[in-house]
Amino acid sequence: MRILRLITTALALLAMPAMSRAQYVVTDTIMPQRIVVKGSQIGVTLLNNLDTYLSNYNHKGIGLNYSHETFRDARTGNYRWKYQRLFNATAGYATQGRNMQFTGLISQSWSGYHPFKITKGLTLLAGAQIQLEGGALYNPSNGNNPAAAKLRTALAATGMAIYHFPVRRSEWIARYQLDIPLMGATFAPEFGQSYYEIFGLGHAKGVVAFTHPGNNPSWRHMLSLDIPLKARQRSTTLRLSYIADLYQSRINDINCHIYRNTFAIGFARTILKVKKNNRLNDYSPY
Repeated sequence: MRILRLITTALALLAMPAMSRAQYVVTDTIMPQRIVVKGSQIGVTLLNNLDTYLSNYNHKGIGLNYSHETFRDARTGNYRWKYQRLFNATAGYATQGRNMQFTGLISQSWSGYHPFKITKGLTLLAGAQIQLEGGALYNPSNGNNPAAAKLRTALAATGMAIYHFPVRRSEWIARYQLDIPLMGATFAPEFGQSYYEIFGLGHAKGVVAFTHPGNNPSWRHMLSLDIPLKARQRSTTLRLSYIADLYQSRINDINCHIYRNTFAIGFARTILKVKKNNRLNDYSPY
């Protein structure tokens, strides 16, 4: 019930700016790059963590997730490119028997896409993504090594499918996105190597490892549905999402996986950065 009250309060805060009426218009003198879709969501995350630096057992639990997305046409390339910035924050706890583990992770990604119009309603996008993530797993019952710091960056391949379909007098938008890290770097101490040795004594050789699909087979799925709150208008939509963020690594004799399955709800707004007297035109970067 406490989590439900937190989600209800957060949704009310998200809705306040989203419910304001958009008084904008697209004209020949206003470039599509000035139109931005911004979406904010809050959700419940199911956690499944394993990190043999801390424990040889899976810890399963629940957490809260907040995400924010910015999506627009790029400022170059005659609008043949799309740009996405995605922020995610997860906080939660998991248990294994009587042992408890706290999870705190924050990630940011920047993506560039080239769109391919398949049909009137379907567009496919392909591109590249830069990922950055940091945080920690913390086991209060552990003795010398109670925490495992998480810091990684990666270059990923990313793809998206966007489908517009009519429902009565409005148009709904379904999206699917897949991100797969190809190469990068991560903070990876060896088994039994304490942080005092690394940062206090300076024994830091080998704690930064090169990652690739062989030692870091990870991916992220995102499925969302945008439902207009008003017929024939896309200025404000209700967004329902499912996000599966599946991280795995086998580095320096340590096995780790952090599985996060998130069910989220929020709002997305189409914003034009120049005010006019009419309503927002039908144009959207999606």
